[in-house]
Amino acid sequence: MKTRRSFSPKFTSLTAMPKSRLAGFLVMALIISVLLAACGGSSQPANPPAASSGNSSSQPAATTANGNNGNNGQDGQRGDSEFGLPEAEVTKRVDAVESLIATCMNDAGFEYIPVDYATARKAMDSNSKPSGLNADEFRTQFGYGISTQFANAATQAIMGAGEQNIRIREGLSTADRTAYMRALYGENQSATFVVGLDDENFSQTGGCTRTAVEQVFSPEELGPGFVNYQNAEGARVDQDPRVIAAYKDWATCMRDAGYSYSDPSEIDVDLANRLDAITGGAAPDSLSADAQTALTQLQGEELAIAAADHTCDLQYVNDIKTQVEQELLGLAPQN
Repeated sequence: MKTRRSFSPKFTSLTAMPKSRLAGFLVMALIISVLLAACGGSSQPANPPAASSGNSSSQPAATTANGNNGNNGQDGQRGDSEFGLPEAEVTKRVDAVESLIATCMNDAGFEYIPVDYATARKAMDSNSKPSGLNADEFRTQFGYGISTQFANAATQAIMGAGEQNIRIREGLSTADRTAYMRALYGENQSATFVVGLDDENFSQTGGCTRTAVEQVFSPEELGPGFVNYQNAEGARVDQDPRVIAAYKDWATCMRDAGYSYSDPSEIDVDLANRLDAITGGAAPDSLSADAQTALTQLQGEELAIAAADHTCDLQYVNDIKTQVEQELLGLAPQN
């Protein structure tokens, strides 16, 4: 599980938050051309792996039980990849979804090459692990990674499409390309499979993407508001009276620093809403000069808020929360 409170380069929230993702691939032609030039030839195999069946009869079970402390799924147990799943299970689901998307697109009269897991993972990592930084380094450079990684989010959607599919799109006429994108994504072209998987929220998906994810992911996983094992256990900790009191002290500390938040989750919502108000869903390279200035200011404020949050957390929350986690969950302290 990826959580903002650890200052990982990615944030999640139980609240459905607006998030400025790619407004439309057509306005990103420059980014696409640069991406293709940088990548050179296709990195996908000539015959990408397909799912064994690709139907809803083998739909994975919900992932709300039998959790552990997270081991990245290397021993076949639950890990801390998307939806709290082990990496091997995420790989299977990516293959299944991509196979179903290809079938759906072919039925609609379009060519689509299933994107392999390596390509999908590379796209997700481009947003969540931009520089291989540790938590302190990431916080200093990117804060929470909301407004500060705005351009990365758009690039992520492009990379997740796969080079072969980008070439297919670019070879279509304007009218056919519009129809292709509508068939693939529905009304919201920013709600791609890779973006939804990385956000753990498929609620905005449409077209063949929606048709595919509905057959592979459980209703609880389609979002918004997905709660996995770790989040459920985290809620137990946050509801402990000692932790509630600690967060009240945290809120006072934040107000003293100039930021009025009663709960840490409000930071994500505030920054995401303000980012959307500035960008209006526009692509990074199409922002007006005024919008770019406002974005730069918001990015600077995000860094300052993250620094204050970290200071107040260490002073009032961290030790108490660690103690409660050990008592309720038997978790060892994290470095």
